[in-house]
Order: sequence, then C-alpha cells, then structure tokens
Amino acid sequence: MIPGIRRTVASDLTLWLSVITSIIAVVFGLFFYLYAAQSVSRKLTMDAQQTAEEISRILALPLFNYDQTGTRSAADTYLASGRISGIHIDAEGVGEIFSSISSVSSSLPAISKSITRNGLLLGRVHLTFDDAPVTVVKKQTIKLTLFTVAVILLIYIVCLRFILKRILVTPLTKMSSHLKEIANGKYEDRMVPLPQEDLNTIVVAANKMSDEIESKTRTQIENERNYREIYNATSDAIFVRDAEDGFIVDVNQTMLDMYGYKRDEVYSLTILDLSHGEPPYSSREADELFRKVVLEGPQLYKWYAKRKDGTLFWAEVAMKKTIIGGQEVILSLVRDRSKREQLESKLRQSQKMESIGTLAGGIAHDFNNILSAILGYTELIQLKTDKSSNIYNNLQQVELAAIRARDLVKQILTFSRKQQPHKQVLQLSTIVTEAVTLFRSSIPATVTIELKVESEATVEVDPGQIHQVIMNLCTNAFQSLEKGSGKVIVSLANTFFDQFDVDGAIELEAGAYVVLEVSDNGVGMDEEIRKKIFEPYYTTKALDKGTGLGLAMVHGIVKTHHGQVTVYSEPGMGTTFRVFLPVSDHEKITITHITPVYTPPGNKRIMVVDDEESICELVRQILVHGGYRVDVFADGRAAWTALSAEPALWDMIITDLTMPEMTGLELAGRVSRLRPDLPVILCTGYGEMINTATVEETAIKTILKKPVKMRELLNVTAQVLREN
Repeated sequence: MIPGIRRTVASDLTLWLSVITSIIAVVFGLFFYLYAAQSVSRKLTMDAQQTAEEISRILALPLFNYDQTGTRSAADTYLASGRISGIHIDAEGVGEIFSSISSVSSSLPAISKSITRNGLLLGRVHLTFDDAPVTVVKKQTIKLTLFTVAVILLIYIVCLRFILKRILVTPLTKMSSHLKEIANGKYEDRMVPLPQEDLNTIVVAANKMSDEIESKTRTQIENERNYREIYNATSDAIFVRDAEDGFIVDVNQTMLDMYGYKRDEVYSLTILDLSHGEPPYSSREADELFRKVVLEGPQLYKWYAKRKDGTLFWAEVAMKKTIIGGQEVILSLVRDRSKREQLESKLRQSQKMESIGTLAGGIAHDFNNILSAILGYTELIQLKTDKSSNIYNNLQQVELAAIRARDLVKQILTFSRKQQPHKQVLQLSTIVTEAVTLFRSSIPATVTIELKVESEATVEVDPGQIHQVIMNLCTNAFQSLEKGSGKVIVSLANTFFDQFDVDGAIELEAGAYVVLEVSDNGVGMDEEIRKKIFEPYYTTKALDKGTGLGLAMVHGIVKTHHGQVTVYSEPGMGTTFRVFLPVSDHEKITITHITPVYTPPGNKRIMVVDDEESICELVRQILVHGGYRVDVFADGRAAWTALSAEPALWDMIITDLTMPEMTGLELAGRVSRLRPDLPVILCTGYGEMINTATVEETAIKTILKKPVKMRELLNVTAQVLREN
C-alpha cells in the first residue's frame, strides 16, 4: 500500500478493471494495427502491379520505335509522380537504356515486367516502390488506436465509477457509516435492505449484529446499573484496593457515608487515616492482615476504625483477594458494628437482669412463705399480749421489720417483672405532686426541692409503682448531695418524638410522651459508674445505706410501662434522670378505694390447702380466731379427694398456687366443675402472671399476695363469703 494513498474497494476495482480493459484494448488495437498495415501493403502491392502494367504498356511504343529519349522521359515522369521509387529499363539486344534505383530499402517487393508489342519482346522494366505510405498508415493507425483506446478507457472508467458508486460504493459507504455508529455505541438505526441479494445479505447480517449488540449492550448497561445500585446500596462499606501497593482503587457510597469523606478524598487515604492508630489497631497490624489476605486467603476480623471527624467506631472487616477488570485487587467489606455492639451490650445486660430476676423471683417465693409465718404468728402473739408490755412493743418491731421485708420482696418482684402492674389512666401530675410532697417531709430543711409541673397529660400506669419510681429517684438525688445540702429539681413536661428522633439513645416508638425529670447539683458520676447504675445490687453507698435495687427497680418499672429512663451526669456537675412515659389515649378514670371491714360471717367451714405446714397452721389459727371451722390439707390431690367424697361439706377453699401433685389453679378448675358455687381464694408468694381467662374459667373469686396480714385475710374471707 502506497503511503498517503487512500484505497477503497471502488478505486481498486476501477484500477484493476481499467488495467484489464487497457490490456484488452491494446491487444485489439495491435490486431487492428496489423490488419491495417497488411491492408495497406496489399493495396500498395496491387497498385504497384497496376503501375508496372501501366509503365510496360507506355514504354512499349518508344522502345518499339527505338526512341530512347521518349523512354527516359516516361521513366522520369513516373519517378517524379512518386508512384515508384526506382526504375531500370533494359532494351532487347541493346541492354540498359535507363536506370534510377533508390538505395532506400522498402517493405514493398520490386516488380519486373516484360515490355512487349504485338507479341514481340522489346525489353524489360524493373520497378521499386516506396513504402512511406505504409509507414504513414501505420503511424496513423497507431495514433487512431491509442486515441480510441484512451477514449474507450475514459468512457469505461467514467461509466464504471458511476455504476460502482451506484450499486457498490454507496451501499458500502452506508454500511461503513452504520458500522462506525455501532462502534461508537449507536445502535438505534438500521440499514435499508438492498436489491442486490449478495449485498443485502451483508445488510441483514449487519442489522442482526446491531440487534444483538444493542440487546447485549442494554443488558450489560442494565447489569452495570444494577451492580452499581447494589454496590452503593449495600449497608457495608466496600473498599477496592490494589493488591500490590494497597492503594484505594474504588469505594462505594456507603463508605463515603460511613467515614464522612468525599469521593475525591479517598484515593489518597492511608490505613492510618481510617484506623484508631494505636496497637492492636495500627498500620502495622493492618499491613500484616493485608499480607495474610494476599498469601493465605480471605480474612475476617474486628477493627477499631476512625471517621474523618476523628470519631472511632467498631467495625467488622472481611477481606478477600480477587480479580476485577483484569486487575488483582483486595476487596474489603466493612460493617459498622456500633449499633450491634450496643445491642449486644443491652442483650447481655438484659440476660443478666433476666437471670437475676429469675433468681430473685424464686427467692421471693420462699421468702414470702417465711414472711407469712413471721408476720402471721407475730400478729397472733400480739392478740394475747398486754399492749403496755415490752413484749408487745418488741412484737411491733418484729411486725414492722416483716413489713419492710415484704416491701423489699415487692421491689425484687417488680425488678424481676414477676409482679404485673395494676394500671390506671390518670394524670401523672397528681402522683408527682403527692410523691414530692411526701418526700419533702422526709428530708432536712438544708435541701431545696423545686417542683415544675408543665403537663396535665394522662398516662396509663400503676400509681403505686410510679410513686415508688419518683421516691427512689428523689432519694437517689438527695443521697448524692454533699453534706446533706443542695437542690433537687423535679419537673414534668410534654414531649413528642417522630421517626427521626427515636434513634440512638432514645429507643421508643414515635408519639407523644410525658417526661419526668429529676435533677440534682450533687457529686455526679463518671462514665464507668453511669454504665452500671441500673444493674441490680450495684451501689456506691455504704453497706448499711442501700441495697442497690432502687434504680434497678426504677428501670424495671419504666420498662414494664413501655417507657424509657435515661441519665446524664458528669463528676462534680450533678445528675439528671429522665423518665419517658407514653401519653394515654384512654379517658381518665377515678378509682375509689374501699377498705373492707371484717364482720363475723357466722358458722362457716373452710378448706385450707398449702404444702407449707407452718402456713397451714398459721391460716388455720387466724381463721379459727375469726370464728370459722377449718380443715387443712398438705397438697391439692388430698384436698380434691376429700372434696370429691363430700362436696357440700365446705363453704370456701383457700389454696396456695404452687404445690406438688396438683396446683391451686388445677384444683380450682376441678372445683368449678364439681361445685360452681364454691368460692376459691388463691394465695401466691411468687407473683406469677396468672392468665385472666384461666381464672375466669375457675371458681377463683380473688387472689391474695403473700405475705398476708391477719386483718386482710379475715376481711377478704368475709367479703367473698358475703358476695357469694
């Protein structure tokens, strides 16, 4: 290929067809030239024969008359005419009489002719002819041939170019343009079918190729878009790093959001910019992990990462070596474990509190039985003791101690959530005001209490438990004051959380809430103590100053009421507790408490069932003291056997809930089927959640929580018998 010359199919076809045509034309011209030359030679030869005949006739007369002058004159005339180039005349018997022969060679043959007259031989004439006409004709023929060939070739080339352009060049040019558009990524247009079957095959193939490429390209673009969307939408940050030098090649949008960088900033980041920087989370350990990925394979590890603003967070990193786009890279997936760490911490705390709650609930069950015996027998002894004696006073102290122990058990049950709240819809401001008033009377005048009530919203709460929450928070605030002096502020206000607020420290559903805030200007606490304050039995007070259940109980009660308690404190800056309780949509109700008064019901017979012998004996003595006839049974099966034998013998059953062989609920269920009119009082020292539907299906009229005071037992017994 000649540099600088643009070759095309049309130009090559034109060139080669022109060459072939020229060769054919030259061949035909050569044949024409030879044919023309031969034709001229034949004509000149015939003319020479005619000239020789003519000269021989003309020379016959002068030779017959021996007129040599006339002979020479005739010879000169013919020489002058140019019809001959040379003439030689011999007379018979005389010899040569004229000779003028040209030395120039000629392609025409010389002609000798006899001169006769009336049959008499007079001599001979020898003629030569000039072939110049032949040469002229040849030259003219060559010129004509060349001119004809040139004209024909020119016309041929012009026509060929026109034809090729119409049937070949134009379609091929369109094909070329179409293919260029395909190469440039434009697949929308299609080529128009051609009448030529062979060219149309190319058009059909090109259009089909366009369809396939367009389909594959769209699929590829769609896959690329989907890949990018998945790549950027994943909750994990993705790093693509060069396997050789570790430089960042690409990151997804999640990485930018997680670390706080812009895309043009990440490519210059080092591992030190993204890590805590101190062992075991420094660049040295990161390089070692990077080396392990390259040499040993995928790695999964926990990392202390750093954002652009310097904040640190726990991350889970999965690294793997792979090939992307022909380049060997390290693919890193980073998952923010901050919330997971918080959830795991809360789960551990919840499991710990649940375990302690289960243990506390079990202890409360046994302890309530013990307290029932202590409190009940103390009351029985008091009935027979002179009120003015020291023994009576001592018994009162025992009774007070037992009541305090009972309240402590209630706290344990509340903390362990074994005791379900009895909720009412009321204004929280009423409970807060009453609790603060009561608390104010129990602290020295050196402590200032400020009450700010800015909410009249109603909440659905157990008033006793919320009262306990307020008292515990106020007591905790008072005990944090230095030297027993300072300020405690109790406030109540409304607040609202939308879906954007309930995140991070606030773990509540969106909606309206009442916030109870108790703050003090005491010693405060550090982060380490703040993390543990809601743990049961954790306290910073002396052994005789607290049990460590107060704030744990607050936490348990608030959770039971679908709320949340938060704390903010710094050493020397005081402490602020905030309790969030959901506002109730129900209408406020007013509860009237009626204290039943014991009235002897007459001669009634009661069945007492309890697996604790001391409890059975205690209840028997109390009921006998109240004027009842009492039969005791150590388990539910024995009681059921006796009842089945004589169903009408008893007027009431008082049974424990948890017993071997047959529980109190099972016994009550059988009683309801045997004697639906026989009332049952269920006693429990565990505080289990008892299904309301199950209770309604049995003969149970009321439930008493152990330990039960004598007066309460007699009043409830009399009330149930009267109602029945």
